Amino acid sequence: MNTKIVPVAVYPSVANTLTIRSITLGPPPSYFYQLENVEVIPGTPAVPGTTEQLDPTTGEVIVPATPEIPATPDTTTVVVLKNGNVNMTIDQWDNWAAGPESEDDDYQLNCISANLGLTRA
Repeated sequence: MNTKIVPVAVYPSVANTLTIRSITLGPPPSYFYQLENVEVIPGTPAVPGTTEQLDPTTGEVIVPATPEIPATPDTTTVVVLKNGNVNMTIDQWDNWAAGPESEDDDYQLNCISANLGLTRA
């Protein structure tokens, strides 16, 4: 699981993403965490090719044809700045409400972010 966080200085850069993985089920559960700097560099759109242009009187090529330039995908760079282990507190464990699994990720990310002193973006 991962979440964007309010950027925080972590030598030698700035972390903008928190990733967690459960390592024990508890109670309370333990997690392996990573503070990461994630940058997405946008790709480039495709550029259509052109056809050659001929001189109407002589038929000579005035402007040569150019090939199509294909699009390039976005590039994502992830730099791990810090990692370690962190636990959910007993109070957090006790207050983990039974509900849809879809809410579990948010609850865990909120708890671990708070325990690490981070704010989710």
